[in-house]
Amino acid sequence: MSNPSNTRTLVVDATAESAFRPLNGVGGVPGPVEGYEQFPDLTPMWREAGVSVVRSFDWVSRLDTRDNPTSLFPDWSADVDDPASYNFAATDQWIDAVHAVGAEVMFTVASSIPRNKLPAEDVEVYGRVVERIVRHYSAGWAGGPAKPVRIYEFGDQPDFGPLHFDGHPEQFFAMYKAFCEAVRRVDATLTVGGPAIAFPLEADAPYREGFLTFVRENDLPLDFYSFLWFTDGSRDPLDYRYVSRELRALLDAHGFADTDLTLSYWNYLAVPSSTAPAAEKGAFQAATAISLQDTVIDHAFFFRADSGLDPHYGFVDPGGVGQVDGQPDERTRALVLAGRAMRGRRLAVTGGDESGFTAIAGREGDRVRVLVANYVAPDSALAPRDEDRFTFRIPIGEQRIELGLTLPPQRLDLASAGVDSARIELKNLPWTDATVKVTTTTLGGEVVGPRDAIVSDTGSLQLNVDIVPQSALLIELTV
Repeated sequence: MSNPSNTRTLVVDATAESAFRPLNGVGGVPGPVEGYEQFPDLTPMWREAGVSVVRSFDWVSRLDTRDNPTSLFPDWSADVDDPASYNFAATDQWIDAVHAVGAEVMFTVASSIPRNKLPAEDVEVYGRVVERIVRHYSAGWAGGPAKPVRIYEFGDQPDFGPLHFDGHPEQFFAMYKAFCEAVRRVDATLTVGGPAIAFPLEADAPYREGFLTFVRENDLPLDFYSFLWFTDGSRDPLDYRYVSRELRALLDAHGFADTDLTLSYWNYLAVPSSTAPAAEKGAFQAATAISLQDTVIDHAFFFRADSGLDPHYGFVDPGGVGQVDGQPDERTRALVLAGRAMRGRRLAVTGGDESGFTAIAGREGDRVRVLVANYVAPDSALAPRDEDRFTFRIPIGEQRIELGLTLPPQRLDLASAGVDSARIELKNLPWTDATVKVTTTTLGGEVVGPRDAIVSDTGSLQLNVDIVPQSALLIELTV
């Protein structure tokens, strides 16, 4: 029996409705295609999670700036206008797979990292190639997909030392200009943005302030400004609130008030040497998915919603979900439970905290759902910092590249309050004097119910649940 002092009361008001923010995007490889049979099929899980948009960056076919047989344009001496010069097959199949689960594609134009990080040798030719690729995916050129791609992102972590872009910022800016002009030539209504910076809190940086200045001075479109954030250095789900506020203020100050803020990738850990149990990662995922709803982020992509098998770096990425063979674990279920919870209309919930114990509720038709997360930050994240700085090493072959980034200020509130159970008080439910079915699903995969519960004549219901540290559960009520 739980200690009453460790029980938290959560109150759900079914009459206080609002909209969920559209933050259920993911990055990852959808599944096997000819030539790349090693990838498990993740699309059934994506469908169950209600994934709304998929970022293409981790797919094998990228637009390299040097000759590469797996690139979308393998040979830079080839005829730009000849469809036979392009390598669309695998990417076409992945786009069709994404569309088949009802999701959109955010197509990222970037080179084949880590194999090549060099800028384009001829920016004019580069722009012509980008145009043909966009025509293929958005206007049906050369047998493009039946459903057009509408969102294009340029770049991926150009500020990540020499690991992602080994050129001058001015060369990157010139490529962005060519990219924008190419997309405009195809369809001026397509959505464009970038540059997916890795270190968004580094002030007065070339790919932050410098990029925005270049875009403004050249009157280029920037429908969204994208960035990445992982919490290896903090383990704090509320990092995203702080970082997004900083970037929103930056965009507004530079005259980009109408530019959306896109979190291209988020997860608990990204550094290959970082480790944590799957249950801890899953609890963090659930708590963060909930907290993202109360940020100024307009679009978000969980990285990575696949097995973590990385076709470029040759290792299993710590950001994956499930096992390498596609078998689910707590990370997989966190993605699914959060996606199921945040459908329909959002309902007001009070009683959570800013230490990892948090909840969100929604109503979809005749179904009410409550997702509760109990993430506990590890002791290493609670030790006082000497400075708000995180340094780490990335292994690239024989190299060990050391990098560093600025962190949000350390929060004393991150320490867990030791909650292990919850009293969930639901009021103003859409049913009165009714028997409802209650089903509870945990991160561990246990499904309890359905069991009967009685809603009062005022539309109230009380549920008591145990929720141990490093866990999450989804409660679903149906008539």
